[in-house]
This record gives sequence, structure tokens and C-alpha cells, in this order.
Amino acid sequence: MAREVAWLLEDISLVTNEETSGYITAGFLVSDASRIGPYDSPILGDFSWLESNQVDALAMGIGTPAVRLKLAKELIEKFPDVAWPTLIHPSVKWQRRTTKVGEGVIVCAGTIVTVNVRLEPFSLVNMSCTIAHEAVIGHGCALNPMVNISGGVELGRGVLVGTGAQILQYVKIGDGATIGAGAVVTKDVSPGTTVVGIPAKELINRSIVDTVPAPVSTDAFTRQLHGEQVKTN
Repeated sequence: MAREVAWLLEDISLVTNEETSGYITAGFLVSDASRIGPYDSPILGDFSWLESNQVDALAMGIGTPAVRLKLAKELIEKFPDVAWPTLIHPSVKWQRRTTKVGEGVIVCAGTIVTVNVRLEPFSLVNMSCTIAHEAVIGHGCALNPMVNISGGVELGRGVLVGTGAQILQYVKIGDGATIGAGAVVTKDVSPGTTVVGIPAKELINRSIVDTVPAPVSTDAFTRQLHGEQVKTN
């Protein structure tokens, strides 16, 4: 997600004018430089880099709500003078007059935000989403690409919505819930719950006793292949 945010900054800077200033990306920071993998971009270092280098603003390229909330809190406390600008791609269609947007919000290309929408601080709206009238996207929520949020929907704090999911009108999603990719949510979802499917249903967490079958002897397995019923303890 960090490289997409850098791209977003580039596109914003290309359309700047006398009334708005552009952005120059200094580079990427991580919480733990020792965990950089082969597919990660080159980094400036970990967050201690900010202690000896001056920047005007930070943007968060992280798609996991819990991590977004945790790092936002830590970095604001440690670097209170650094700004967290709202970043909205130039292609986004939104009603500026009625939409309320908090600090650190990111809205990516191709998204449509209609009227009286509230995007709370550090929420992330990925590419090609639609958010309808009176919807609330809670603090630190993350919407993956092509999510459809219907009118009056309320997402609590730290909700993750998977790619292509749809949440129907006036449904409320509790804090920390997860909506699976492609799900269609037709009713309220409790805090901390994961729902999947069409219509979306709660994912059942079964114990290992429920999911792993009892061992069957070789002889019994042979008889099962021939259609005989075999009991296992």
C-alpha cells in the first residue's frame, strides 16, 4: 500500500496550483527495518529516522486497520508537530461542501463519495470504491478496492472491508469487524466479528476437535473405499 500512496502523492502534485501545494516524497519508513523483505521498497530507516531529520508531513501506507490505529497514536504522541494531511486523488468525485474528512484520511483514484459522508481520521478508501449518502467510515477503517458502501451505513472503529464487498443501506458494522472479499452484508455485524459470503454470515471458529477427523486404520480405510460403514472412536 505504501507505493500506492506515493503514487497518489505524485498525482496530487501534478495538478497543484497557486492555491494548493504539492508533495515531495522523501521515502519510506517502517517500524522494524530488520523485517524488510525482497518485495519491499528501499527504505530510509525505522521511525527513529524522524528524530534526526525534518519532514513537514507523514502519510500512512498500511492497509491493516489495527496497525493503522496503533501507529497513528504512537507517532502523533512522539512527533506532535508533524502534520497528517488528507490525501484525496484528483479523480475522486466527492461533494466537498457536505463531506467531513478527518486528518490522515486517504482516498484513492476512481472513488465516488456522494453527500453528507463522514470519513473519520486515518480511514483508508482504496481504488474505485463508492460511498453513498450519510455513510460513516470510522476511525482507522480500511476499504479495499471496489467496495460499495450504501447510504446510511456506519462502520465502527478499525473495520476492514475486503475487495468487492457490498454493505447495504443503514447497516451498522461494529468496531474491529472484518467483511470478507465479495461479501454482501444485509444486516448489522457485531464488533470483532468476521462475516463472509452472499448474504454475509458470521465465520464459525471451530476447534481442532471439530475440524480434524479421528484417525482411521489402514484396514478400515480399505473397507471405506469399498462402501462399507466404519465407526471410529
